[in-house]
Amino acid sequence: MLRALALTVGLLAAGCLFADTPEQILEGYAVQARIEDASFAGFSAERGEAIYRAPHVIKGAGVWSCASCHLKDPRYSVRAHRTDIPCRACHVINDWEHPDPKHAKKRIIDPFAPSANALRLTDAYRVDSFLKLNCLLLMQRECTTMEKGDVIAYLLSIEGGAKGELITVGRKPIGGIDDQ
Repeated sequence: MLRALALTVGLLAAGCLFADTPEQILEGYAVQARIEDASFAGFSAERGEAIYRAPHVIKGAGVWSCASCHLKDPRYSVRAHRTDIPCRACHVINDWEHPDPKHAKKRIIDPFAPSANALRLTDAYRVDSFLKLNCLLLMQRECTTMEKGDVIAYLLSIEGGAKGELITVGRKPIGGIDDQ
C-alpha cells in the first residue's frame, strides 16, 4: 500500500515537473497540498500578495521582500544596477565582477507576472528551484507548498501586459518600487 502511494505521489510530482503553463504548475502544487493536508481548500491570491510584499530582515543587507527585486507591480522589468536594488539581493555575483557598478554587467529582471511575461512560470522545475532559493534567502527557510501556491495564485491574478522597463531618475525608481 505504501509503495503504491509513493508511486502515485512520484507520478504526480513528475507530472508537475513537466507542466507547460502556470495553471498546470499551480494544479501540481494543489495536488501536493491535498496530499499534505486533507482539509486543503485552495490557494489565495490575497495570501500570496501578502507573502510577496512581506518584509524580511536579511543580515547585513537590510529589509527585503519579493517586491524588492520583482517590484511592487510585477508587470515591470527592471535593469539591475540602475536602481537601489543591490545586486546580491537578486543575483549571486562575485565581488570581482562589479567593483564599479557603472561598468558592471547589465542584467534585466523581466516582469514576474505571467500576464506580462509569457515565459514566467512555465517550467515547474525552475519555478520550484526559484521559490526554494528565494524563500531560503528571504525567510531563511523553505516555503511551504501552501505559500508557493499562494504566491503563484497572486501572480496569476495580476492582469495586463508588460509595463516596460522601470524608469529611473538618478537612482530613485519611478513606477514600480516606491511610487505605488
